[in-house]
Amino acid sequence: MTKQKKNSRWQAYDSCYIYSLVVRRYFAEMKTKIEIAEELGISRFKVARLIDEAIHQDYVRFIFPKQQAMDDEIAGNLREKYHLDAAEVLSVAESWSTQDELNHKLGAIAAIYLGETLKEGMKLGIAWGRVLSSTVSQLTTLPPLDVVQLSGVHPGIEFSQGPIDLIHKIAALSHGKAHPMYVPMWVDDEGLAVKLAGDQAVLDTQQYYPQLDVVITGIGAWKSGSSSLCNIFPPAWRESLLKQDIAADICISLVNSQGDVLDSPMDRLGFGISTEQLRKTQTVIGVAGGEEKFDGIVASLKSGLLNVLITDFDTAVKLLD
Repeated sequence: MTKQKKNSRWQAYDSCYIYSLVVRRYFAEMKTKIEIAEELGISRFKVARLIDEAIHQDYVRFIFPKQQAMDDEIAGNLREKYHLDAAEVLSVAESWSTQDELNHKLGAIAAIYLGETLKEGMKLGIAWGRVLSSTVSQLTTLPPLDVVQLSGVHPGIEFSQGPIDLIHKIAALSHGKAHPMYVPMWVDDEGLAVKLAGDQAVLDTQQYYPQLDVVITGIGAWKSGSSSLCNIFPPAWRESLLKQDIAADICISLVNSQGDVLDSPMDRLGFGISTEQLRKTQTVIGVAGGEEKFDGIVASLKSGLLNVLITDFDTAVKLLD
């Protein structure tokens, strides 16, 4: 059979069959790229591209049993050391070159965790941020939920990462109900703050805060400047908090390096879930990883506000050191 006839034969097949055949020949039957190229009547460079595409599109996955055991052991040690209900760790085999890439990978784990743990009728509170935006974008199916906004809004937080956009996306996916709060994250006048706090639309959302089953939040790290609140707070607020050794924010709760919750202007002027309401939530999931988030993660764990942590392997190892 000539190369042209072979080529025309395989061109009639759906690409998924080509991917499956190529990776089976290469990984299972140990054929060389040249041998596969001769069988299909294509170049070995085309075979190499097909293999790369098949891996990228999940036609083949690599499983390393001992590595999985190591990942599970690290997660178990995290649970024990920090008295967590659960810990999920991005495998040591995963790699990334930027914080955005790591956020995407952590978001994938968080999306799977939510898909496995959320039940119909639960009340889910969600904060904001890049890692949560990555989480929401990778959710596939969810049962009907009440999805609750955990703070007011601020123009300094990109719209696609903001709390209103995220709760509506989850509610649409789950065919549940979104509970937004169309007020600023804070105001400058205490009298106005009291007036807005009594607005029925605000009360309608905040009534769910004591009833939340699950909260999912990123972790802001102030020592490295990797915190949206750090970046948008008024300079006077920021300077005062830095003098108090602020290390992290969890939703709008602020904690120092020892895990102590700090008094904040948000307590008088802001709108969002309180620290006490957060403590009473059955499951509070913190999603964060990478060097720039490390100090914030440590402080958050010391605070006791989290009972589930989703992070990467390198950060997990440092947390256990």
